[in-house]
Amino acid sequence: MPTLSVYHLIPPAGAANLSFHFGRQGIGLEETAETLASDSFFAALVVQAALNDPRRTADGAPVWVEPFLADQPPLRHSSLLPRIGDLPLLPRPLLPIHLPPTAELAGKQLKKLRYLSPPLFVAVCKGEVLPADLISLQQGKIWLSEEDARRLPAPWKQTATESSDAWRARLTATPLWQVEATPHVTLDRLSAASAYYEVGRISFAVGAGLSLLVAFADDQARPSFEHLLTLLGESGLGGKRTNGYGAFAWQHGTALTLDLPSPHKRAVLLSRYIPTPAELPLVRNERSTYQLTRVSGWFLAADGSTYRRQAVMMLTEGAVLVCDERLPGGQILDVRPDASVSHPVYRSGLALAVGLPADSK
Repeated sequence: MPTLSVYHLIPPAGAANLSFHFGRQGIGLEETAETLASDSFFAALVVQAALNDPRRTADGAPVWVEPFLADQPPLRHSSLLPRIGDLPLLPRPLLPIHLPPTAELAGKQLKKLRYLSPPLFVAVCKGEVLPADLISLQQGKIWLSEEDARRLPAPWKQTATESSDAWRARLTATPLWQVEATPHVTLDRLSAASAYYEVGRISFAVGAGLSLLVAFADDQARPSFEHLLTLLGESGLGGKRTNGYGAFAWQHGTALTLDLPSPHKRAVLLSRYIPTPAELPLVRNERSTYQLTRVSGWFLAADGSTYRRQAVMMLTEGAVLVCDERLPGGQILDVRPDASVSHPVYRSGLALAVGLPADSK
């Protein structure tokens, strides 16, 4: 059974909750995503490593990155995922979901579903029928069982004077995060003319936030990773950090053990993924199920110039790949636009995957 280290992102000292701006490609500043993909998080760690340690590899990359370019990276991490209290939520696997006839949630609500509690995630991976007492949160994006929900802390915990029906209704109606448009004004340097614009900010409810799942192949990598995580929390994560967004602290969560068998014949991704040439048959297998996303974006080079990264296609979280007993590994690509940039610009497609039982078909 795979066991993953869990890191909870919590509000920094003096703040009641977390707030971020996670921009989405091709969309204006008024829009924000609720999570940050694994490749963007890895890029933020690389920046912190470059600022923290002046040592460089022969091609100009921070020395911290070098072990990740080998066949066995010291760690693999997920995308940032929502959490409720100490309960991390996992991406919905691209597998059939079996509902009992008595389930209150209708099949049409599956289109909205994005995250599952770990027990529901395991049940879907095993092809089991989900319990009838499902609870839908965040307008259908999150599913919990009633057993999961009863272990949640306040304010989601049922009060002594609250009936079960009233508690379930309150739980369903209570948002875990909200996207707010904050107003801003910019001034033209020459004419002093003002222009109004809005920036999207995702704010998590008190007690909710984000979690990161990490599988350490080398436990000696843990101290340096946690140091970079602390530095990243101080400098901020995501966009508009000069406006106060993105700061966080972190704490250890309870290690997550998933009751899934080994050996396995399939794998589900908890991160984005770029297959190596040798792994392309996993993607081409007709029984693998996945979605692709095109990722590019801009970066600030060491010389202060701004460039656009080369675009790459990546498999998204929740993809299910038919594989042998070896899990998908992935690769890190250098996406600098051309040789005029003196140092590599990395896009991490290293996979954090967990093994699944063989398909019953």
